[in-house]
Amino acid sequence: MQPKIIEKNRFTVIGMDCLTTTEDNEDHKVVQELWDEFRPRIDEVKNKKNPTRMVGIYKQRKNYPNRFAYIASVEVSTLSDIPKGMIPKIINGSKYAIFTYQGELCDIDKTYDYIYDEWLPESDFDENKNGDNLEIFNIDFPEEDNSDVDIYIAIKDQE
Repeated sequence: MQPKIIEKNRFTVIGMDCLTTTEDNEDHKVVQELWDEFRPRIDEVKNKKNPTRMVGIYKQRKNYPNRFAYIASVEVSTLSDIPKGMIPKIINGSKYAIFTYQGELCDIDKTYDYIYDEWLPESDFDENKNGDNLEIFNIDFPEEDNSDVDIYIAIKDQE
């Protein structure tokens, strides 16, 4: 599985967030509960760029390797009129390696294992720890068994 390497410009999202650990989210329960809370409220978000495209944003917490923040969101054209209980986030431009996963949510970890255990160590890139990693998918994921998820890993050239 070879990724597509792109430069993605800065963009803006509105969504809901959580802070969790890899242990608490081992079966994707915490992140799935966040999506279950956010999905019914999507129509409250105004100025959506693409109402059927969802953006999951995750970032490891510095000094806490097993903790991460996750945002369930949609991309917007402006940050006006943020619904109560939601947050805005500006994603800075970055270079990304994009891997496409197709299948059931329970098996997505195999793709992440490949990315971090095989591809990244053998590539000419390092993970950009200052960047945000993304999961971009259509609104029907993961209800359909063969939905696609594009996994964006923020990368930088090796030093």
